[in-house]
Amino acid sequence: MTDYVLKNAKILIVDDLDVNIQVLHDFLKIQGYENIKSTTDPRNVVELVFDYNPDIILLDLAMPYMSGFDVMNQLKTIIPPSVYLPILVLTADITIDAKRKALLSGACDFLAKPFDLIELQARVNTHLLIRFKNEQINNYAAQLERLIATKDKFFSIIAHDLRNPFVGIQNYIKIIKQFKNYNPTEVDAQFETIGSTAQHGYELLENLLRWARSQTDTIDINIEKLSLADEVNSCFDLIKTQADTKKITLSAIVDDTIFIESDIDMLKTILRNLLTNAIKYTSEGGIVAVKAQTMPDYVEIAISDSGIGIEAEDIDHLFRVDKNLKSREGTNSEKGSGLGLILCKEFADRLGGTIQVESEVGKGTTFTLRLK
Repeated sequence: MTDYVLKNAKILIVDDLDVNIQVLHDFLKIQGYENIKSTTDPRNVVELVFDYNPDIILLDLAMPYMSGFDVMNQLKTIIPPSVYLPILVLTADITIDAKRKALLSGACDFLAKPFDLIELQARVNTHLLIRFKNEQINNYAAQLERLIATKDKFFSIIAHDLRNPFVGIQNYIKIIKQFKNYNPTEVDAQFETIGSTAQHGYELLENLLRWARSQTDTIDINIEKLSLADEVNSCFDLIKTQADTKKITLSAIVDDTIFIESDIDMLKTILRNLLTNAIKYTSEGGIVAVKAQTMPDYVEIAISDSGIGIEAEDIDHLFRVDKNLKSREGTNSEKGSGLGLILCKEFADRLGGTIQVESEVGKGTTFTLRLK
């Protein structure tokens, strides 16, 4: 932990006497601490904790309006157990009962009044080090949790979702081999199924490889000026067969004058996955539409469908790899892994954009992509 980090820690002093606050403030300033706030009214502490987000609190116990004990009991209701916010109690009452009560209320250490300034500095430094180390541990734990979820998702897709298309292709080939009389219509139907199954497997493999590269930070981002209408039409060409199979109308309201600064591969991956997803959950004869507009700070691209919609409780989990949300079958029993939407979110983040969802069961879904 660098001295720079410690000296930039946020310190909150709570004492009803201005003279005590001034002594503490001046001493801490001399020691190099710059971010210091104070209050003589303990009723302000909760608001200050929300607004200032201190790294340590120096708290008097005997104050008007509210005691230090009351303040600590309030803080316990708003500070999560995983967050270590050290409270250093400043008190003239150093009896065993006072210490026990303060510890039960949330104090981590004591300084007896009149306090020794050298001891004050040592204890402030110690508890700031503990706080920052605790933050590091929490960050590492969250990162490890994400990595484990990513690994589990990766192997789940390889073991199940990626295997299924190839098993299906093998089975359809066996069926064709058993045909005694080669009826062209039956053969064409089987080959069409084989083609769509192979396409699904290919798209899944592409997403899997892109996602794996994104997790290892081996994807280069090449920003260039792109015609949004051209990229949407290019994606329409790729998904036209899927849409035609379900008699779904593709509509684009994208002005030719809209240009966007983006990575072409990432943008196409997002658009293709959102469009494929829309087709998957739209019934025969439905509509999938793309509408774009230029806003002051970003370009907004809305991809809407007239499909089956998404349950409200599932929306928050669509883009999270750590939530094992099982991908639903499409309206024609199409399979999916849920990886496409996760990849859309990751690529949108990398491009400095956002992606949001609005949906109503039975009436359709709109994914809104905003890119600067």
